[in-house]
Order: sequence, then structure tokens, then C-alpha cells
Amino acid sequence: LLTASGSCGVAGNNLIITPSAGKVLRLSYLAYNPSAATECAWRFGSSGTIFLRSSLTAGAIVAKDFGDMRYLEGLVDEPLFLNLSLAVVTIWNCFYVEV
Repeated sequence: LLTASGSCGVAGNNLIITPSAGKVLRLSYLAYNPSAATECAWRFGSSGTIFLRSSLTAGAIVAKDFGDMRYLEGLVDEPLFLNLSLAVVTIWNCFYVEV
């Protein structure tokens, strides 16, 4: 299990993790925490369907642990993005494997 944490703050897509060539990302935990009110959502690929979409107040936290044996998975070579409706500094966390 790999972990990644960071922050982003651009309106629209923010690149979070790019899998190694020929691999897919398999996600087991996702979280985000914006510093101001905004709408946040995850997506695989720059135009993929958004998921875990939430409208948040400043300091709110959304965290999703998929539990044992459950996960979300992108396509081969498909990066993970955090999409923000506004340019708001947002802390994010992710647990994943590459397969």
C-alpha cells in the first residue's frame, strides 16, 4: 500500500498521482480538506466521470475508506485528479497500489 499527501489549489483539474507506465491506480482511501468553501470531486483522467463530489465549507473534511477488499480503479496509464470549482488551497490524502 502506497500513501500520498499534498495540497493543490487551482480551479479545475489538479494532477494528484500518475501511475507508472502500463499500470493502473487502485484506490483504497481518499480524503480532501479545503481551506475555504468550494466544490471538490475526484476523477480518473482529465475528462473522466467525477466521483465523491461534495460542496464544502472552509475546513470541512471528506474522507472515504473503501475497506478491505474494496477499491476504485482507473484504466491503464490513467492519472488521478482532484477537481476544484474554485482556486482554493486544498489538502488531500490517498492510499493506493499500482497494478
